[in-house]
Amino acid sequence: MYSTSTNYKNKILADSTRQLLNVYIDSNKIEDRYVLECKITYKLLDNDEFCFGSTQAKTVNLKIHKNALPETYTRFYIESGIAGEVVPIGYFNVDEISKDDDYTVSLTLIDDMSKFEFNYDGSALDYPATILTVLQDICSKAGVELGSTSFLNCNKQVAVYDNTVTARIYLGYIAEQAGGFAVIGRDGKLYIKTIGEDTAELALRYFSEYSWGEKFKVSRIAYEDGIQDFKKGNEINNTIWISSDNMYIVDQEQIDNIYNEYQDFEIYSFSGTSIVDPAWDVGDILVINDRKIIYQGEFEYKGKFKANISSDIQAKSKEDTTATKISDKTKIRRVQSQIDQVEGTITQLVQENDEFEEKLTQVEQTVDQIQQQVSDTIVYKREVTGTTEIYLEDAGEADILELEIQGNKTYESNLYPGENVFPSESLQPNMEVI
Repeated sequence: MYSTSTNYKNKILADSTRQLLNVYIDSNKIEDRYVLECKITYKLLDNDEFCFGSTQAKTVNLKIHKNALPETYTRFYIESGIAGEVVPIGYFNVDEISKDDDYTVSLTLIDDMSKFEFNYDGSALDYPATILTVLQDICSKAGVELGSTSFLNCNKQVAVYDNTVTARIYLGYIAEQAGGFAVIGRDGKLYIKTIGEDTAELALRYFSEYSWGEKFKVSRIAYEDGIQDFKKGNEINNTIWISSDNMYIVDQEQIDNIYNEYQDFEIYSFSGTSIVDPAWDVGDILVINDRKIIYQGEFEYKGKFKANISSDIQAKSKEDTTATKISDKTKIRRVQSQIDQVEGTITQLVQENDEFEEKLTQVEQTVDQIQQQVSDTIVYKREVTGTTEIYLEDAGEADILELEIQGNKTYESNLYPGENVFPSESLQPNMEVI
C-alpha cells in the first residue's frame, strides 16, 4: 500500500473528489482530453486458488487520441491521486497496439515482469548461495532493480540451478518459499511480498453490488516431493500446499516460518463493484463489515477508479502440487544438488545435452576433499557416405574405457592415435555391421 497523508485518505473516496489520472509517454504528459479510456488489471491468485508464488504482471488497457501518440516511444508512466498529492501507478511497456479508427489508438501495456521471460543460468554463482543472492543475480540479468533486500527465508542456502527454467519460474519458486508473491512495484522495482502485508477499510456503502462467499482459513502448510515431507499445523481448516517442483525447499524450517506467518490467516470470498483508492496494492487486505478479503480485480477510470473486485478463494488441491514419488522433473535436472547439513557434504549432478553429445558429471564435496566422476557419451547420428576415415578431435585428456564405431558396412579396423593419445594395449576399435 502506497503511503499517503491523512488529508488524502479523508478525500480520496468522497463524492465531491475527482481522482486524477495522469499518463506520461517518455516523461511527456498526455493532455487529459486525449486520454479516452484506462483499465488496469491487478490479479494475484490464478483461478482464485489460494497459493504462494504468483508472478502476475500488472496490465493496462489504454485508449488515447492518435494525436497524443508520438512517432517513437519507449515507456509509459501512470499516476493518480488528488490535487496536491499524487500516487504512482507504475511504469509500463507497450505489449500490443492497434488503430481503432482515424482518431483513436488502443494500447495494451504491461509492467517489467515480462523481462523475466528468459532461461536463467545461475552457474556463475558460488554455491552454496543464499536465496537472496540468487534473486539479486536474476534481477541483474533481467535488468530490473530489486526492491526487496529482506524477505522470509531469504538467507536459506541452496546449491542448485536449472538453466532450462525461466527466470520468471525462478521468481515463483523464491516467492513461494517466502510465503508470498513476486510483483513489480510502483517504482518499477521487483518486490517479494506477503499476502495481507497491509490492510485498509472500505465501507459497504461504497458498493453498488456485492456478494459474500465462504470463509477461508489456513491451518497447515505442507510440502511433499516423493522424498522430503515437511508439514506444520493441523487439518482442521485449509492446507496450503507448496509445489513439489520448487527446487528451493530444502528443510522443515522454511515450512515452519511460512506457517508462523500465516497461522490462523482468515479471509472471505467476495465479489463486488466499488470506487477504490489507487494507493491500495494487489494482495492488500480490505476489511468490509469486519470481514477480510484479498484486494484484486479490474479497475476502470471514470473520474474515479471503480473496481470489479473478484476474490472467490478456494484451496489448491494436493493432486495439483504434490507427488507420491519423486518426479523426473525434480530428479533429473540440468544441475541437481543435495545438501547434507549433517554429514557436511554437497553433491552436484551436472547434465548437459546437445544433438550429438551427453555429458554427466557428479561432484561430491566434503570438508576435506572433492570427489569427481565424469562420464561422457558421444553419439554421432549423422548419415554420411563415402567416409573412409573418422577423426576424434579436441577430445581432451581422459581415460578411454571403450571406443565403439558403428556403420552400415564393415571397414578395415585400424586405430591410429594422435600425438597426444596413448591407448592401452586392451583398447581395440569395435567395428560392426548394422
